[in-house]
Amino acid sequence: MLHDIKTRAVSLAALLVSTATFVLPADSRADDARSLSLQSGGEPVHIVSSCPPDPGWFPHAQTPPANDAGFKGGSACDFHKWAWQTFLWLTQDDGSGQPRFLSFPSPQDLGKPVGMEKSIPLFLPRTIKSKTGSPVDEIAQAGSGGLLIDRQGRAVYYSQHIDPTYVDFIRSNQLTSRNAIDAFSPTTPFPVGTKELKISWKIATPEEAASGRFFTIRAQIAALRHDANGKIVADPTRPIAETLALVGFHVVGTVAGHPEMIWATFEHEDNAPDLTVNEPTPEMIVSRRDWTFYQAYTPYSECNVNAGKKLMLNETTQKLSPITQACQLHPFGVDPQPASPMEAGNRRAIVDLDRGVRARLSREGGVWSHYFESGAIWFKDGSQLKPGLGLADDTLLAGSLKLANTTMETFTQEAADTQNCFRCHNTLSFQGGPPNMDLDISHAFIGYFFSLGEKNDAKK
Repeated sequence: MLHDIKTRAVSLAALLVSTATFVLPADSRADDARSLSLQSGGEPVHIVSSCPPDPGWFPHAQTPPANDAGFKGGSACDFHKWAWQTFLWLTQDDGSGQPRFLSFPSPQDLGKPVGMEKSIPLFLPRTIKSKTGSPVDEIAQAGSGGLLIDRQGRAVYYSQHIDPTYVDFIRSNQLTSRNAIDAFSPTTPFPVGTKELKISWKIATPEEAASGRFFTIRAQIAALRHDANGKIVADPTRPIAETLALVGFHVVGTVAGHPEMIWATFEHEDNAPDLTVNEPTPEMIVSRRDWTFYQAYTPYSECNVNAGKKLMLNETTQKLSPITQACQLHPFGVDPQPASPMEAGNRRAIVDLDRGVRARLSREGGVWSHYFESGAIWFKDGSQLKPGLGLADDTLLAGSLKLANTTMETFTQEAADTQNCFRCHNTLSFQGGPPNMDLDISHAFIGYFFSLGEKNDAKK
C-alpha cells in the first residue's frame, strides 16, 4: 500500500463473518461496508458490532484528535479506530471553512522559511516510483509508473501533506541537507504523533460537483504535455484551474509502540467494484453498474491494466485514452474469500466500524459519510523497526496484509512484491536514496530527500 518512491520492494448476514470461507454476491452494494444499511425511515438498522465507534467522536465538528501517546493497540479494532478518529479529525473544519488537512504543508515546503509554506500545493499527477536516485515528480501514483484515467478521460491528481509534528522534527534536527541526513542517527524514528497524508483527486464532472457526495475544492493542477521524447509529463508552468473531487486518502502516523507508523487508507464509496472470488476467470464480469473508475460489464481481464506507452494524450482537451478499469482485488486488504481467523476478524472490525461511523455521519449530513476505511496495516511488534528492513514478506506485519487503495495502488495489487504498504515503504537503502535508517519508512521523507538533491543540482 501507499506505494511511493521505492518500487521494491461486504446481505448483512454475510458481514457476520465466521472463520469459514464465504462469497459475497456480485455487485451487491447492500452487502458492502461502503453502503449504509438504513430502514425506510432513514434510521440505521441496529446490528451488534464487534468494533463500534466511540460516541465522543460525534458530532464530526467536535471530533477530538486521537490519543497517539496513549495508544494501546490490544486488537485490530484499536488500530482501525485510530485510523477513523484521525480521518475524522483531519477532515473536520478547522475554523477556516476548510478541512484541517488542507492547512498542512507539503514535503516540498520543508526547505522554505517558517511561515512561507503553501497551504494548498499545485496538484500534479505522478510519475514513476524510482529506486534509481533520479528525481521523482508527481505523475503515476497509481503504481508501476501508470497513470490512472477516469471514465471522462482525465488523469487523477495527487497531493501530499505533513503535519506540524513532522515539520518540527525535520527542522529541529536540522535535516535540511543530504549531508545532515547521512550523519543523522539511523535508529532514531519519527516521534509519536507524526502524520503524513497522501490524497487522490479526480477532476469533478458538474454532476459530481453538485451531487453532495464528494468533498471538492477549486485548485490549480499542472497541465499534461508530451516531452521531447513523446513521454506524457506534467508541466507545472501551465497551471489549469479545475474543481477536484477527493477520491482517496492515505492516513499514516506514529503512535505509542508503533514507530513504523499505522498505514491506513480511505476511499470514496463509488470508486471501483470489489472482486468477490479469490480466483476469478478472465471473462468474469466484476460489476453490472458503472463506477467512477469502472464501466459496467467490464470483464476481469480488463481490470487494472496499465496502458503504459499505449496511453494517448490530447494536449488541447487534456483527455487521455484508454481509460482505466479499476477493480479492488482484495477488499479491506484481505482475499475476497478470507479463510483465516485473522483475516476474517480484521475484515469484520473494518466493516463494523465503517458501518457505525458512516451511520452517524449520514445523520449529520455532509459529504464524509460517502467515504470508508478500506484497511490498515502495522507491525505486530513496533520494537522490530530497525534500519535495513526490506519487509519482503509478512512475518512482522498485521492487519490488512494485501492493502491497496484503488486510486493509488491501482496497478500494483497482484504482484507479491508490491502487495502492501511495507513492500515499498521500509528502511532498506537503495541506489541514490538515503542510508539505511528508521526515517526511510516515510514516503514523504524519501521524496524530501530527493528534492534536496534537485535543489543542489539547480545551484550548480
